[in-house]
Amino acid sequence: MEQTNLIHKRDLISVFFRSFFIQAVWNFKSLVSVGICFALVPVARRLCDKEKVCTKFLKRHLYFFNAHPFFASYALGAIARLEEDRVKGIIKDEAQIERFKNALIGPLGAIGDQYFWASIKPGAILTGLAGIALAGDLRVQLALLILALLLYNLPHFYIRLLGLWKGYKQGYAVVKNLKMEKFSRVAKIYLFIGASMLGAFFGYTAASYTAQQTLAGIIFVVSMLLVVLLQRLKLNFYLITLIIIFSALIAGSL
Repeated sequence: MEQTNLIHKRDLISVFFRSFFIQAVWNFKSLVSVGICFALVPVARRLCDKEKVCTKFLKRHLYFFNAHPFFASYALGAIARLEEDRVKGIIKDEAQIERFKNALIGPLGAIGDQYFWASIKPGAILTGLAGIALAGDLRVQLALLILALLLYNLPHFYIRLLGLWKGYKQGYAVVKNLKMEKFSRVAKIYLFIGASMLGAFFGYTAASYTAQQTLAGIIFVVSMLLVVLLQRLKLNFYLITLIIIFSALIAGSL
């Protein structure tokens, strides 16, 4: 960082560790704003020379805010930079920062949900489940569980660090990084991993049931085919689940 920066590296490091508690005080009224405010305390301490000024700073960031908990670091870094620019006199109106925060809510939530909840999380979980099911040795199972944790947490920690750093360096311009295209390559890799593990798990389960009991194997395979058919008909997820459960119960009782 340049020497003219008011915020020090240790302040950003403190913000990074505090960012893990963003959802600790989640509430229906302001969602993650309390956590965001808590994470910004080191910035407030650095920029505010009086207690009243610091209190005003924190109150401004207690208003409604929402974001994916991992991608929220982009907002934290950008807010730190904008607040620093405000103290320097580059930004005159505090309302600019609030408008910018509100503009980040949609992109941070949408990208985070697509990237983590729809690709990375399923890929990591399915790796652990398939490992437990397919591996007979306990040591191999533990190794695959550790691999699943790494698959999930490596991008998790990376996004927290990258977002905070880029947000602070770029300020308003950080919005250019908030496009799904920039994360699509990793997302596709995790989708492939998840699909592969899911296929291996279902294949192994079907083969095991068929070997032990022919009827159970047939019910399992037919249930999976029925899921595919019902999904193509675009039925509700819970309705599909109920249909499959009742179909399997009826077939098993015959």
